[in-house]
Amino acid sequence: MATADRRAWADQVGFALVSAVVVVVGFLQGRASVVVPLGLLAGVADAGSLVLLNATVACLVFSTTLLLSAAVFFADVVRGDGGRAHPTTGPSVAAIVPIYGDAAVLDRSVGSLLASRYEDLDVYVVCEPGDEPTVERARELATAHERVHCLVNTDHPGSKAAAVNFAAQVADEDYLGVFDADERVHPEFVAAAVAGLDDADLVQGRTLPRPDGLLENVVYYESVVLGYLTHRLLSALTGFRMATSNVLVMRREAFRRVGGYDPSMLTEDFNFAFRCYEEGVRVEERLEYPSEIEAAHTPTDWWGQRKRWMTGYAQVLHRRLEAVDPVGAPRTVVSLLICAGAILGNLFLLSLASQAAALAAAGAVGVLALPVATVWVVCLGVRLIDARAGHVEGVGLGWLLVPVVAPLYSLAAIKGFVEYPLSWSGEWYRVTKQG
Repeated sequence: MATADRRAWADQVGFALVSAVVVVVGFLQGRASVVVPLGLLAGVADAGSLVLLNATVACLVFSTTLLLSAAVFFADVVRGDGGRAHPTTGPSVAAIVPIYGDAAVLDRSVGSLLASRYEDLDVYVVCEPGDEPTVERARELATAHERVHCLVNTDHPGSKAAAVNFAAQVADEDYLGVFDADERVHPEFVAAAVAGLDDADLVQGRTLPRPDGLLENVVYYESVVLGYLTHRLLSALTGFRMATSNVLVMRREAFRRVGGYDPSMLTEDFNFAFRCYEEGVRVEERLEYPSEIEAAHTPTDWWGQRKRWMTGYAQVLHRRLEAVDPVGAPRTVVSLLICAGAILGNLFLLSLASQAAALAAAGAVGVLALPVATVWVVCLGVRLIDARAGHVEGVGLGWLLVPVVAPLYSLAAIKGFVEYPLSWSGEWYRVTKQG
């Protein structure tokens, strides 16, 4: 058997085994009983006790955590920046747009950046050598607009991280912004980010997958529940905030401090966030001015994209293990714990599904109404806020499917985690953009 075949076989077996272990352990844990002394709750001695299935406790913990996280998220979105005035001119901003093979969507990011209320902004489109259709379109835009520049990354081609690093060396603006080619940037975001940099080193915005189909609606809701909500309480407790490689503006010094983006990382944004945290970069979030992005349009793209993310997360965990320094850099320990927690959290989603089976076996299936209803309420709450702000139209039906999609997300996570040590060799899945 060839080496590649052995790795593929080990990958499939590993995926099946890990998935089975998570499901079985979750089911067994769910069937275990938890005794809650009522005296502790009522403050009365000898008040008896309450016996609950562990699966019931898991549902209560999940629902409570999700509601608290949603409350923090809603408050952040509604509160915004407290009415702070947004400048239209000031420090110069280099808006960097790395791109490969997506010429059809380039007008979206470039056009929206040029339409920004902030005027002291130049757009740097960074193309890859050999991608002639994209280079041609970028040059056309550069010819038509004085503030657009076409760069071809001949320095270290082959990754988004290297493209951003290359543009940062070429541009001489005061601040650096990073945006995806398919982003439709909110006209107020850059101005709000520049204002936010008075008190921060980096301002991170929010992406909003365009919900123009059933799967796309699911992706929209998933981005909130499994993306922005999952680290709300964590941010409040540790100060850790995501700093990605899109919809952000930062001080050049902050970029230098962390060494830019690492081209060797599959998820350069996840790694960048931890480097920012470890180096004490002050990150502020501006969630009320989201950038619209293109969602995955097919189940294959949905699965491949999430598996790629999770393989990257495993790689970042590996890097955090190598970098941990409890004495010299205590924040590296916190980074390691946060990264490991993010991975375990994805396993927990599949475990919840098997604990649901434990509830059904015990005749307590009604308990599932609590987490399902909580997910639905949170999804609809976010959608109504976005609809009221004019970011989306209507509600759609995708919110109904989120409780079903969450365990599938967990399976994609397991697949990605298993592939990293067994069969991954540097490749990455590329999602098709329809323009």
